[in-house]
Amino acid sequence: MIQLICDYMKRKILIFSIMFLTIDILSKVLVKTNLNLYDSITLIPNFFNITYVLNDGAAFSLFQGKQILFIILGIIFLGILIYYIFKEKLTNYKVIYYSLLIGGVVGNILDRIIYKNVVDFLDFKIFSYDAPIFNLADTFIVIGVGLILIEIIRKDIYGKNKSNR
Repeated sequence: MIQLICDYMKRKILIFSIMFLTIDILSKVLVKTNLNLYDSITLIPNFFNITYVLNDGAAFSLFQGKQILFIILGIIFLGILIYYIFKEKLTNYKVIYYSLLIGGVVGNILDRIIYKNVVDFLDFKIFSYDAPIFNLADTFIVIGVGLILIEIIRKDIYGKNKSNR
């Protein structure tokens, strides 16, 4: 019975990962087919634009031109995730954050392999700060990591509270 539940959870991770990857790919295709490079559409004045840019680096355009390095690191990261998926007792919460991470990492790896760049387009200006432009895959990765951190903090707090009783 436990094996069936684990297999079901792994299938859920696969399905959700494909869903997040598909959303990422479709969003990038929409941007690439409807905008020229560096074109921008204002959705919320002085706050949110869709701006088509290419990034051959990491976050904040760091380490530009290191595509092979990022592809290798992404594949290593996916291997680590898969290891944990098969090692851990899976919960619905873990299904979500593993799926977000896999969908996001695979989305950016595919961009790097196919386009030699990552397609970025979410462009926010927060007060006077013009934030770096990013994509949905980046968002999925950040949310997945955030959920992992929340789980770690909750376990730490629960463990401390339990031991103090």
